[in-house]
Amino acid sequence: MLKNLFFPPPPPEDLPPQERPKTRKALFRQTFGNYWSWFFAVNLVCFLFYLPASIWTEMSLNSLLAEESASFQTSSFMGAYLLGLALCLFLTGPMLAGLTLLMRTWARGEPCMRWQTLFGGMKRNWKQALGFSLLEGIMPLAAYSTLRYYGGLGESAGIGYYLLFGFCAVVILFALLMRQLVYTLMVTYRLGFGQILKNAFLLTFLELPKSLMTLVMNLVPVAVFALLLWLLPAYTGLLVLLSLAYFALFGVAFDRFLSASFANYVVEKHINAKISGARVDIGMSSEHCIEET
Repeated sequence: MLKNLFFPPPPPEDLPPQERPKTRKALFRQTFGNYWSWFFAVNLVCFLFYLPASIWTEMSLNSLLAEESASFQTSSFMGAYLLGLALCLFLTGPMLAGLTLLMRTWARGEPCMRWQTLFGGMKRNWKQALGFSLLEGIMPLAAYSTLRYYGGLGESAGIGYYLLFGFCAVVILFALLMRQLVYTLMVTYRLGFGQILKNAFLLTFLELPKSLMTLVMNLVPVAVFALLLWLLPAYTGLLVLLSLAYFALFGVAFDRFLSASFANYVVEKHINAKISGARVDIGMSSEHCIEET
């Protein structure tokens, strides 16, 4: 990575076809090696949209710790916190649209003007992006309320409510899986809001194993920080600071790059392959255009 910082390999489109990556893994490694050093500046700008959520979280934790008998499990605290978090996350939609357009382009191995692409993606897709960020903001509150309600009933009403609890958990999981595709579909194709959701659901279902693997990879940093907080409670302040530094400097961009790499594979396989003149296997040695049938 440090070598590529000073001597980056040429982007795939500048290489002759026989020297381009032959597999998706090789394309991911090469494009990540080309562009990872640019993640920091882009990520820092994009994290400004998450500052309200970070400040709200800090204020909520401080108020909770100030009460000796307070607990994270209290419904009043979680309800108020998740409602405020939903309002803060509502502001992140246009940023995610612009960042996804930039990362989709880089994941294809195509160089671009990063700031023009980032802000251009925000400007062109801000209306639909706000709709998706509204759903994304409401999802934690809806998930907490639903799982708490059915989980509580299951303790006294039998196994039927546990089945409903499991169904709600599956719906939440599918929403997280679809999130990996919706922004790429939005910035790549001219589709209505409902069409994007429909295609994201169908494509997630068709590529369920790979979609789950991508989600697990995106959640690894979160799981690591959560595990460290549980194992090292005496260093909570330092660990929280390190986690914020990671997501402020690198984590948001890497999450979008990983999701965009997976989304490129999915849309080229299932959508572009059915459109005459569309490109598939973009950035790879097997890149070609779909001929008219």
